[in-house]
Amino acid sequence: MSAYSEDKIKDWLSLYDDDIFSLPSVEDAFGDFDYYVSDESDVTPLGAVDAFRPVENACLSHFGYWILQAEEVRAASLDIAQRVRFLRDNARVLSFESNPNHLTPSLANYGETLLQLLATSRLDLVTPTEQLALRVLKSGRYKALDGAGGYFSAPARVGVFALEMLAAARGEAIEWETFHVPPDRFWLDCARVGLTEPDPTKAAEWAQELCDAHMRTLRSDLENGALNAAPGQEIEEAAHFLWPISTVAFLRMRSRLGLSTAEVDHPLMRTSFAVLHDWAIPVDAWPGAPWYVDVLAKIDDAAPELAPSLAPIR
Repeated sequence: MSAYSEDKIKDWLSLYDDDIFSLPSVEDAFGDFDYYVSDESDVTPLGAVDAFRPVENACLSHFGYWILQAEEVRAASLDIAQRVRFLRDNARVLSFESNPNHLTPSLANYGETLLQLLATSRLDLVTPTEQLALRVLKSGRYKALDGAGGYFSAPARVGVFALEMLAAARGEAIEWETFHVPPDRFWLDCARVGLTEPDPTKAAEWAQELCDAHMRTLRSDLENGALNAAPGQEIEEAAHFLWPISTVAFLRMRSRLGLSTAEVDHPLMRTSFAVLHDWAIPVDAWPGAPWYVDVLAKIDDAAPELAPSLAPIR
């Protein structure tokens, strides 16, 4: 835990401590989107939606910073981040399905998104996000092209874990090899066996191991201030580095199944993010804004094929 102290992560997120909509990267995102949906651009309307990645990152980083700064849960910021993420995921899947040469979306990204949604009980977005991930998975396009490298340089972790937990809760299982995905054995077993473990003490042991596994997935090098996409390091959002979304999602899934879990004794469960262990994002935490209405209207006009899937975030 010493390499991931709260002070280092708080310093990393401190760029997002104030008005995030005045940040140059966020202002540029809106400008880029407006240009991409104009007649002057050769970017597809679906591709234009991805311009909002800086908005999602800024909102989530703002959310994480204020928990580290003062254990203050700024729910509106997380709500915006989750809506923008859902918007981008829908556009990316439609682009992927319409273009056989489109890069296959990252399974790890879907896993990280789903675990965060489960960890905050954002259940209105869990099922539609799971359906997006399953559409990509069942496309078969994680298979490497002839002469190309594979999509997985290490066994898949958080994507397998999130989707397998949701399947296990329904009494189902996913045949990962059928879809050309090599599952990491611990993460798979944690979902298939640990999730429904009837003994509260044994379940807590799974959760403790999951905390260690969560730390091993962080795509960062905070000592050198640089990202490091080493094999198996799948979680990329700094706000999740001390927020154990994997473990909290696991515990909440067990609770929804009517199963109890003993106390999880791990340092990762005692960071400032512990304030979120029993927290659920309030309905309509963010009431919307004129810019959001304007963005959705432009998407409806430029990409009408995308509009029907956006009902959960309107």
